[in-house]
Amino acid sequence: MTTVYVRYDRAGTILEIFTGDQPNLDLIAHDDQEPAIAKYLRDPTGSEDRFPPLRKWQLWLAALELEPPILKADVLSAVYRLPDLSVKDKETVRIMIEDAQDYAREDPRIDLLAVAMGIPPNHMDDLWRWAALIEPA
Repeated sequence: MTTVYVRYDRAGTILEIFTGDQPNLDLIAHDDQEPAIAKYLRDPTGSEDRFPPLRKWQLWLAALELEPPILKADVLSAVYRLPDLSVKDKETVRIMIEDAQDYAREDPRIDLLAVAMGIPPNHMDDLWRWAALIEPA
């Protein structure tokens, strides 16, 4: 538990969080573990609200629904054929694909996956939002 000092706008939206009180600013002290404070500290830009994290199975089930379906093995093969990536970068992407339990849309490697899968970035945004709605059967 750490006390942080929060500045809000008139609507009650968090504008800034400080670790210490700031002279000449109207701040309110909070515990950094309070849900709204912890969420802001974890995600100050609100990207989780725009693009919620996807669980591994959501991403790959969504890929199967595309026409034509995209298989994880095909994506891995496409990543290894990308000429501009080093062996280390290719292995980093493979680890991310196979070992991550969830994915963040803002991770730059997701755009690399989109390229490997032949999906334009704006289409990937739409696919991401749709995949977030997939529930386990």
